[in-house]
Amino acid sequence: MTVKSEKRVEIRIVTSPVADVLRLLSAMADASCAEDSDELGQLYRRLQKQLRPRLLANVERLFNHECYPGMGLLSLLEESYAAEVPSFLQALNQMPLSDLSETLLGFGRIYRNNPPARNIDELLADREKLLEHIRSNMVISEDKIEILTDIVFNTTETRDDLAELIEHFWYVILQPEADHRAQLQQEVAEQCRSRINEIGPIRMVTGLTNLHLSEKGGLYEKYILAPCSFDGSSLTAVENREETGLILAFNREVAILQNNEVEPEEPPALDTAELANIFNTLGDKTRLEIVRALVERPHYGQELAKMLGISNATVFYHLSQLEKTRTVHLERIEHRVYYVLDAARLRYLLTQASSFLLG
Repeated sequence: MTVKSEKRVEIRIVTSPVADVLRLLSAMADASCAEDSDELGQLYRRLQKQLRPRLLANVERLFNHECYPGMGLLSLLEESYAAEVPSFLQALNQMPLSDLSETLLGFGRIYRNNPPARNIDELLADREKLLEHIRSNMVISEDKIEILTDIVFNTTETRDDLAELIEHFWYVILQPEADHRAQLQQEVAEQCRSRINEIGPIRMVTGLTNLHLSEKGGLYEKYILAPCSFDGSSLTAVENREETGLILAFNREVAILQNNEVEPEEPPALDTAELANIFNTLGDKTRLEIVRALVERPHYGQELAKMLGISNATVFYHLSQLEKTRTVHLERIEHRVYYVLDAARLRYLLTQASSFLLG
């Protein structure tokens, strides 16, 4: 299904067992993802005991939540071959190695730089150049740089390991309940269609993720919604290979689908506990410095880290905390995603605090 609005926002909804396989693989490498879902939590605990050590090691290596190279495969969900696992595996096996390397780096494309197509072959020919590119341009903890470099550089081995994981997690774990999970995905897809008709494509996408849709341009040409069959509210966003579309894979209990009413234009008054929690978050010295920088103009994460003299991992931790207060959000401007200050939201919070303190 495709939906368009007057602002040329196109939404496609795709259902695929591949989305479920990748969601389960990511949950196995990220306990917080498993904690979000009772189903995934139960599978996580069971599979930690049942999987062979080599498979567990490859899950951690390829889907570790600090670099997630395996989740770059989500960027392929809009392709026709991704409708079924066998055709997806066949396409993975036939994919040129340079394309696969870019795909593996694609998970972080909207949050950190990816090797441009013009020099990916050059990087793959020299491990040191690839390592230096990752170290210089990608937001990744220092202890994962060597690991990610090896994953991308040794593409043939990586492809075999990914194929083995996908085959095992599909044929051994998920296929026995394939019909039930396909039905759940279809039900969520119907909920999405209904919600889009109710509130429109722009509010639907904004409600799914904190990536705001700028009316000044720089929009993605399309948004691909890929519902997963698991409970919980986890969401993963990945650009497609052409950087023209954003693929959103999400569990079936995301908030935008649970609320059957149109969100009010005016936010409700905050109670004392909410205000205290928000200002406790905003009161951190580093976060105040980030807010001050964002008052001047939008910045991308790595730029803020250099300005403040802190690590990429540290700045992204503080940004994630600010996102929870909704004073900072992501916005795509031209070909990069920036962190942007929501000045109206900040003024609203300050007004609420003033009203509470001064009566």
